[in-house]
Amino acid sequence: MDRLEQVEKILKKLAKSQAKADRQRAKDKVEADRQRAKDKVEADRQRAKDKAEADRQRAEELARDEKRQVEWEKRSVALDRKIANVSEQVGGQANIIGEITEAMTVSDNIVDLVNKFDGINVEYFSFNVRRKYPAKDSTGKPIRRQYEADGIADGEKVVVAIEAKASLRKDYVKDFLKKLKRFKLAYPDHRHKDLYGAVTFVRADDSALELAEKHGLFILKASPPDIELVNAKGFKPIKFV
Repeated sequence: MDRLEQVEKILKKLAKSQAKADRQRAKDKVEADRQRAKDKVEADRQRAKDKAEADRQRAEELARDEKRQVEWEKRSVALDRKIANVSEQVGGQANIIGEITEAMTVSDNIVDLVNKFDGINVEYFSFNVRRKYPAKDSTGKPIRRQYEADGIADGEKVVVAIEAKASLRKDYVKDFLKKLKRFKLAYPDHRHKDLYGAVTFVRADDSALELAEKHGLFILKASPPDIELVNAKGFKPIKFV
């Protein structure tokens, strides 16, 4: 075989290899295009799924907000009617203001807020619970004193006593801390439970908030129709005995 034939044979072999490589590249491109199309369909499907889930969650949140707003409006209407019927006497006005304060600052979503903390699990909420507990008058004679809890969040092993004020002052917090010491006297059915305290308010003095935080009280600010927890970051509630 002369040199020319060898060259032609090599060129044919190279051409054949090139054709094979071109076919493989074309095949790879088709497969890559197919995979990209498949990935795009899957990505579009996931985006649509995520959007549907986000839309569902937003719809649920809106529904909850609307429900709370309706409940708040109903409560406001009831209170407005009560105000309209109350007498102009100072005592009557004071009582109705107290009821307005409690309605604004005590809400059953307190249950959800306190349950976010370790070791606390409450299920039921009671509003404006009155009891009497054994005490003694100035002469030492046994008597029954009135105890009123603006709210109680109750669970199997935990109970949270709640004090509501339109404007929370330091002296109110001090009084509530003393009041917590008598809680289980007035509510003996809660003696076996861990007791925590909470204050709710519309406005508050800084000194009142500092004292409440120091003694491990839940601090809950009324933002009708909701309530928000405003304790400092890292807050840990303290049990009362």
